Amino acid sequence: MSGSSAPKIQVAVDAIRAENPDLLDATRSEITPLETPRIHVGIDATIWSNEPRGHSLYAMRLCEQLPYLLPNATFTAFCQHKIHLDGELANWNLGSWRNVYGNATWLPPVLWNKLVLGKLCKRDHVDIFWSPYSFLPKLPRKIRTLLTILDFTSKISPASFDPLHLAAHRLFAARDARRADSLLTISEGTKQLIQQHYGLSSLVIPPAVDEIFSRPSNSTLSETLAQYQIQTPYLFNIAAWEPRKNVGNLIRAFLTLKNQGKLPNHTLVLAGKPGRSSTEIQNLIQGHEKHIKVLGYVRREHLPSLYAGAEALVFPSLYEGFGMPVAEAIQCGTHVITTDSIELRQAGGKNCTYVQPTEEGIRHGIETLGSLPRQPTEPPPRTSWACRAAILAKEISQLAHAPLKSHSGH
Repeated sequence: MSGSSAPKIQVAVDAIRAENPDLLDATRSEITPLETPRIHVGIDATIWSNEPRGHSLYAMRLCEQLPYLLPNATFTAFCQHKIHLDGELANWNLGSWRNVYGNATWLPPVLWNKLVLGKLCKRDHVDIFWSPYSFLPKLPRKIRTLLTILDFTSKISPASFDPLHLAAHRLFAARDARRADSLLTISEGTKQLIQQHYGLSSLVIPPAVDEIFSRPSNSTLSETLAQYQIQTPYLFNIAAWEPRKNVGNLIRAFLTLKNQGKLPNHTLVLAGKPGRSSTEIQNLIQGHEKHIKVLGYVRREHLPSLYAGAEALVFPSLYEGFGMPVAEAIQCGTHVITTDSIELRQAGGKNCTYVQPTEEGIRHGIETLGSLPRQPTEPPPRTSWACRAAILAKEISQLAHAPLKSHSGH
């Protein structure tokens, strides 16, 4: 993550952006649906949520587009627990989607995947199966498989995982990657790690940013900040309090600048759920509550105002598979200070200040804010979820037409 690596990182990022130039700004109505045989596509929906964020949002947004892009396919989402579906997914019963709630809800999700999900796919005569999260069930060889690897957190930051989840990654992740007919991922950085650790190629399908992440009206911005009792100016961070999110170093850097008189009027606003670094973070905050405001979990509809009201999003994560908060903040016109890594450069492009994720590096990034223009930054062109899903639909279509390959251990 050194400064000398920046040109190489930018070359890789530019390659991703040029991967599908005809689709970058396309809406769903502008994308030609793909012709396939009549196929039944199964989806592992165990990570789906009533309030989707991160990985679950990524999978659900892509799934919303698939019936329009693959009109000859039917789709089944296999869920371990019942969830309320809204938006376009609420209309599955009127279209080509079915929603199946599995049994054995008491099992951990990975064990449900391994012990139950394959039987459901076989029972329902699935032709092609997509797992958007690292693991494949045991399936007959005739069922083609796509597997999305979102990140390598289990290898790079194992302290962020509970022991059972970490053991599952160590037992199954590499084997399942080699079993898949098609490997997908969300960033150029993760693609490189797949090649490094597994010796396998993969296709990058980066996330898009929802339309909700735009600069809000002045009245909406003021109402949201008043609701959370936030005064400007402030720096914003949103992250679970896990070791890899590096919130502790951010707090240390902020307090040092406070003590030096360089941020006399600023507060640091922290949003996100507690995690394995909670004790460390709470100890750092103790005695500084006047300058550090903890919001905890924040509803998604409030995030655009929290981004837009901040002087900067400071996101010094040690490792990300992509870095959605960076992309979201940029679309809200907010400057971003974040870690100089290939994944975060892909998320942030040229609209960020990139730093080393050390206390000194974060301090330096915050100090550069004084030289930046005060007006909101102009966000880059927005890429649609339809254009991202078109890449997935094309991969499914190719599997539907391809002859079976021989794999061991399927």
